[in-house]
Amino acid sequence: MENFPIHSPLESLPRRRFLQSTALLAAAAWAPEILAQQSGDYWSRPRALWLKRKETGEELRTVYWSDGKLVVDAYVRCCTLLRDVRAGAVVQMNPTLLDILCGVYGWFAQAGMERPIIVTSGYRTSATNNLTEGSARNSMHMVGRAADIQVPDVPTDYLAKLGMYLRGGGVGYYATKHFVHVDSGRLRTWAG
Repeated sequence: MENFPIHSPLESLPRRRFLQSTALLAAAAWAPEILAQQSGDYWSRPRALWLKRKETGEELRTVYWSDGKLVVDAYVRCCTLLRDVRAGAVVQMNPTLLDILCGVYGWFAQAGMERPIIVTSGYRTSATNNLTEGSARNSMHMVGRAADIQVPDVPTDYLAKLGMYLRGGGVGYYATKHFVHVDSGRLRTWAG
């Protein structure tokens, strides 16, 4: 797995936001202990997501997995939110991608810091992918296995480290664009 430099954006934050970020990071550092203290296995419980789509303002809070299977209506709503908004195209998103997003959401929720996951890109048609600056030719976005995300008040480098900790697939760190790419492909990391 490649290592990439992680620089803290905290130097450029206003004081209030710096304090919020510092408190968030301190509390999130306890998340592994919080997850361990919960009764039962985290992944055997219902899996919830809170997603917001940056371009459209759409918001979804739902349980997409319960009783050992996908909740079809909720899964379809997740796929719709993660669609290619430019082309208006929806595909079946890979459930492992939803699990990665659930891991991100659950990390903060278990620490008492519920934050939506802001989706800046989900599925992309090949036409949309070709128009997307810096996109990979065979992007995981084109097969419903990737999302570019942000979490309010969470520094991008911290979010990238969390993505790597979850070990669900690829993690791309885009410091200057303030988002993290996560996908359900092979384990790998890169900086964009």
